[in-house]
Amino acid sequence: MALSRAGTASLVALAAALVVGVVLGLVLEFGGSSEPDPWEERWADLGVSEAEFVFLGNFTGEEQKSIRRELRVAQVVFDEHFGAVTSDFTVYVSTDVDALNERLSQDAGPRVWFTCGGLAHRNAIAIVLEDCSPEWRALGGPLAHEYFHILQSVAGAFTTAEGSFRWLTEGSAVYASALVADAAGRRPLTVRRQHSRLRWSFLGKLSAYSWDPYDVGFLATDWLVEQAGPKAVLEFFRLGGHRVAFESAFGMTLSEFRAALDLHRLEVAPPFEWRVEGTVLGPDGAPTEAMHVFAIVRTEGEAWPMAGDEADEEGRFEFAGPGGGYTLGVWLQCPRGDGVEGDLVYTGEWGADGFVADADGFVETGDEAAEPFAGGEGDRVGIIIELPETRESLIEKHCRR
Repeated sequence: MALSRAGTASLVALAAALVVGVVLGLVLEFGGSSEPDPWEERWADLGVSEAEFVFLGNFTGEEQKSIRRELRVAQVVFDEHFGAVTSDFTVYVSTDVDALNERLSQDAGPRVWFTCGGLAHRNAIAIVLEDCSPEWRALGGPLAHEYFHILQSVAGAFTTAEGSFRWLTEGSAVYASALVADAAGRRPLTVRRQHSRLRWSFLGKLSAYSWDPYDVGFLATDWLVEQAGPKAVLEFFRLGGHRVAFESAFGMTLSEFRAALDLHRLEVAPPFEWRVEGTVLGPDGAPTEAMHVFAIVRTEGEAWPMAGDEADEEGRFEFAGPGGGYTLGVWLQCPRGDGVEGDLVYTGEWGADGFVADADGFVETGDEAAEPFAGGEGDRVGIIIELPETRESLIEKHCRR
């Protein structure tokens, strides 16, 4: 899922690799508080049964409680915003992708090709947490996101909408999960909106919402909710997930929507115009290819990658980025030989004072960060990122397999 030079791939895998450092009580509330859990009480008021969970691998009892609770929080939030709730599905959660695929094959489920993420398929959610951070793992990874896909499927048009409306299928799931993070006190919706607008600026074209179904799809959904209300989102899926359904649910034609969203984008996310260009070198001074370099902006204590490129065989990268106030994060994709995409792991960060190496492969709030580039806004070319270790050494250090 790395960005190509055209910059059209999503940052979903990279986002899953980040630890943004604002995970609050969802994990800790089970650890000793005797106070009643208001989310559990609100969930009980829904009058629904608990979804079936299948845990595969090494989970503590507290981790299982935390993951179950995350789904209940999502059920409460989605019922309040979208007027829909269901528990008629199974959640498979695993710390081992091979064990998960073996179990899914027994239940005629899909094959999972990643080591940290999730997918929804018919009446099942599959989550693999093999390479996830402890914080992300404790929340069940993208559980809330995948649960919203279940609601789309129950509404009736998840598969149909996955084509030309994939931006709305995925974008509305991102929007819905952002509501959960906001309601749980982990991240305000305004911060999530700010990050996605930075990503939108990177994509470059006014009609780019079809390019990135996650960040730009989230912003398009956010705008649609402002116009027609949150319940219109699932109404679109209930009506069939096509062009006529869009017009009926949101009260505008697709052409009207695109024109209005393009104007909105110019107001909130004008395209990046500054050039970022450089080379990644190993400790021996030789070019290092296949390293993923992203501009990182820190907002509200969180590190957000919003623009980047993969270094070519000469170690070169080039992309349009923000004018200032950023550093360059460097990731590598761990190799896998079994048809599964390896995890993207964080190796460190380059800034005004050089490279700051990372110890564990995750961006965490307490980690030492590089100094942002100084000197105001402008192009930054001829950057030389000098890695303190070889790519092989970094793979040995950070990759789980």
